Amino acid sequence: MSSSSASNFATEALNPDGFLVLRPEGDGPEAPDDFLCEYANPAAQALLGDGLKDALFLATRRTWGGLRAAWGMTLATGLRSEQWLHWDTGSRVHTLRVRAARAREGRLYVWLTEQPRELHAPPGTMSGQAPCTEDTSHQRPGEESPRHASALFQAVMQGSTDAIYTKNLEGQYTRINAAGAQLMGRRVEEVVGRTDAELWPAEARANVAHDREVMAFRRTLTYEEAQSGQPGRVWLSTKGVLRDEQGRVFGLFGISRDITERKRMEEALHQNEARLQQALRAASVTLFDLRMPEGLLRWGPGAEGLLGQPSLPAEEPLTALLARLHPEDRMTVAARLASSTRPLVKLALDFRVVGARGEVRRLTLWGEAHAGDAREQRIIGVLVDMTQRPLAPPSGVAA
Repeated sequence: MSSSSASNFATEALNPDGFLVLRPEGDGPEAPDDFLCEYANPAAQALLGDGLKDALFLATRRTWGGLRAAWGMTLATGLRSEQWLHWDTGSRVHTLRVRAARAREGRLYVWLTEQPRELHAPPGTMSGQAPCTEDTSHQRPGEESPRHASALFQAVMQGSTDAIYTKNLEGQYTRINAAGAQLMGRRVEEVVGRTDAELWPAEARANVAHDREVMAFRRTLTYEEAQSGQPGRVWLSTKGVLRDEQGRVFGLFGISRDITERKRMEEALHQNEARLQQALRAASVTLFDLRMPEGLLRWGPGAEGLLGQPSLPAEEPLTALLARLHPEDRMTVAARLASSTRPLVKLALDFRVVGARGEVRRLTLWGEAHAGDAREQRIIGVLVDMTQRPLAPPSGVAA
């Protein structure tokens, strides 16, 4: 295993159970003589002592020798095994629940759970003798123990800055992390056991409708949910169902992110865009974006009025614009546009267009050419209606 093995098992560092990665050594992967320890999490080191890594595991632990056959069977069949063992550290005797699973790379993953003193091991488990093996063939290789899964879930919940919560079938919150309660402006104990109707009467109807939809369709769905008050908040909530081991739905989970600031920024941008478009229309100006060498032209709002057309597509070929130009200006404009696709070239063009009703309009195009990469170049700028304005100086291309 590479030196990055510790980072590969970073989540196991949070596991309250001991965790080992063992590589079989000896006659064969299915009947090993011993196991080389490649990784031990902090809980395993606290239980078994330092010096685990890169050392043979069974050679110095005679009490553990009886596990060789069981672990070999796990490697051979892929079925998880479970044993109980008394481990005497000198200061006291520990009762351990030892579970092993075969990893895809042929290594052995081992979890060590110390049992409370008041909990007795199954009959027949003795220190220094081969421990009894419990049939766990119903478990899948790599399946996590409930305690392990719970520890990881708690670590994710408490480490997240988003609101993470669960609800029962009655809509009551059964769990919420501290960050989620704080974002709601409440304490955890003020949320757990209550429904949305009790916590947010004004918004409960929409939230409950979302919960019912998730429960009805048995799907994970995402919604925007608003919370009134001072200050009001907007949440992006992802919700899905919780199932037990038999597949029965017993509640739902939710992960809600506070997107209030993002929504405010979006609203501010929307208002700025509306003001910009109003100013451009008042000045008889529109925006354009020309992509070369494809020759695709995208117009901003109001372009059809400047070009004298009843309507325009959102994007059209450059040839469509050239076809609308006055015949005397067409070749000149085409040549100058073709020469402007060098990096960082500023462009100014005066030309005439013939509208749909035959009227002639005088326009000015200002833009700047940029080369994004070797395959695409763009000219971005504005188109201005100069029909009712004094004549501009002769057009040109400035390098």
